[in-house]
Formats: sequence, C-alpha cells, structure tokens
Amino acid sequence: MYRVAYLDHTSRWSGGEIALYNLLVHLDDTIKPIVILAEDGPLAERLKDRGVDVRVLVLDEKVRNRNRNDLNWHLLTSAFKAFRYGRQIGRLLREERVACVHTNSLKAAFYGAVAARRAGVPLIWHIHDIIEAPYLRKIVARMIKLFVKVLPDGIIANSNATMSTLNLSRSPYPKQTIVYPSFAGYAGRKATRRPEGAKRPFVVLLAGRIGGWKGQHVLLEAAKSFIDDPNVEFWIAGDALFQEDLHYKEQLLRTIAIERLTNVKMLGHVDNVAELMDQADLLVHTSVIPEPFGQVIIEGMAAGLPVVAADAGGPREIVLHRETGLLIPSGQANLLREAIQWMVEHPEERNRMGERAMNRVKELFLIERTVNQIKAFYPEVIGSQ
Repeated sequence: MYRVAYLDHTSRWSGGEIALYNLLVHLDDTIKPIVILAEDGPLAERLKDRGVDVRVLVLDEKVRNRNRNDLNWHLLTSAFKAFRYGRQIGRLLREERVACVHTNSLKAAFYGAVAARRAGVPLIWHIHDIIEAPYLRKIVARMIKLFVKVLPDGIIANSNATMSTLNLSRSPYPKQTIVYPSFAGYAGRKATRRPEGAKRPFVVLLAGRIGGWKGQHVLLEAAKSFIDDPNVEFWIAGDALFQEDLHYKEQLLRTIAIERLTNVKMLGHVDNVAELMDQADLLVHTSVIPEPFGQVIIEGMAAGLPVVAADAGGPREIVLHRETGLLIPSGQANLLREAIQWMVEHPEERNRMGERAMNRVKELFLIERTVNQIKAFYPEVIGSQ
C-alpha cells in the first residue's frame, strides 16, 4: 500500500479538481490518500463526505488567487510565502510518512516541490494546462518548461496535446505518462430522456466555467442566426469562478440584452449538469485557445450527445470528426452556426453520432482505466528513487 499526498491550491469545483475527485473516490485499498488543500470549499466538502482524509492548510489568499501571468515585484513576496507554505506541508508529509507527492495544479506543483524535498519523497506533477501561449505568457511557459525537467520525478499529462507542450520527448526523465481524465458516472441515455419527435425545441448546450478563453461569446454570435427560429434554444451552464472572469460574464449578459437573444438562457452554476445533458440534443465546446482536455465533452458523449468542438488540443483527441461529432476551427461563429444547423437538419446521423460517442467513452474514458493507469505509474516513480 502506498501513502500518497495529493496537493491542490484551490478547492473550487472546476475541471482539474473534478478529475482529482473522481480519481480519489475510486481508488482501492492499494492507495491510501491524504489530500492537502490550500483553501476550504466544494472539493474539500465533497471529499470529506466520501470519507477521504482531507487537510486544509490555508495559503495566503493573494498567493492562491494570483494570476499565473502576472510578473511584477509582488512575485517575490508570493514566491517567499509559497516557499514557507511548502516547508509547512513538508513537515506534515514527514509525520504522515507518505511515499510520494502528487500535485494537481501549477501553483501546487511549485510549493509541492519544496514540500517533497523537505519530506525526502518523490514528486509527481499532474499537468492539466497547455504550457504555451496564449494560455500562458511566453516567459512563464518557458520557465515552467525549464522547471519541469528538474523538479518533478514524474509527469502525468491529461492529454497528448498537453504533454507535447512540455518539450520532454527527447528526455527519459522525468518519467512520463498520459492519462485521460475519465467519466465516473453512467454511460448511456437515461430512460427519462425526452423522446425524438416530441414537440419541443432543439436544445444546444454549452457547459463549463464562464471565461473569455472558453468562448461563450462565440456561441452568442452563432445564436443570432437562430433568433427567428423558435425550435432552437441555446443553454449556457456555468459561472465565473475567478475575479477576472466577472467582467466577461457581464459582457455576455449585456450582449444578450442588447441583441435581444431570447433564444439564449444563461443558467448560472448547475450542480447536476447530467440532468441538463439528458434534456439537450447537442453539446458544443467553444474554447478559442487549445483546451488541455475537455472533461465536459466526455460527460456529454457519455449521455449520448454528439459534440461540436474546436479542432485543437484535447478535444481533437476525444471527438472523432463525422463519427462522434464535428470538429471546426476555433472562434469561427459562422462555422459553428453551420455545424449546429447541420445537426438540426440531420437527426438520424446525429443519433448515430451519439451512439458512437457513448461507445467511445466506454472504450477509452471510464474511470477504472484512469485509476489503473495512475496506480501503475506510482511504483515506476517511487521505485526509481
């Protein structure tokens, strides 16, 4: 049995944190986890409810919420606080006799390096982010690509797209593996799903965090073309999780009001997105820069939804063009509109895509596969020390 410490700087309910939750609650007795979070919140609460050992060691809010691209004189102060915080965690890890440290965010990766060194145990970085511009400033991406070669003993990337940005292909160290975040629920259409042919609008669903790079504005632009069609509705599920996203959310609401987009519903945060997917006909994914993976795409495919997604990053590895959905260039509202129109006009092909999507999830993206891959990776890293 391995005692593994999992570190994350946030307890928000977002993509990387959902992936961590799914992993932890499906581990077997061969792994004994201890989760150390830098703040309290939904992730901590949900893990505690499932009996996971969670410790909340609060990190200074200014360090936790610091924009990863900010390079100013406050960086030195934040780095010093993160260093002290890492040493504090390191003392706890020595007391708990952990076998390795598994970090789940970029900020946790750096203070986790301090903690792992102090505890004298190997360090695994689990990378959920594209390490290149425009997601990161070029200088920040270069720094991370440098540190990734010297700080961690192992790297887990959430997609080939993410791994390729680390520039590790020519080096056998650190040890590397690609593990897709997976679906942990029921893969298949629910009996409660509304039958085809029922008198109801065609529902296009976009689900996920509200943020400029997530591209909700692209969907609004496409929705303008359907304003006179009462048979098509657009649902946007999700909320702004970070301060910098609040202004973008206000812009979306203002656009809906000014353009009188009565066919668009902003649903805000939704606890049970699966229920929305059971009511939807199509899932769209509109990120305007390459998405590292695309967890919500897996959830939609598992519910039998075809997907229209940007042809870049992780979605390109998930969606098979013209088999489980359609891939289009990112940020092109006119092409998104055409893809939605095609889905509306071709119900039989759409249903076949949904069936293939469910089968693809069952073959490649179930949680058991993810757990087994990560469990197999731990001995490789721990045993090499």
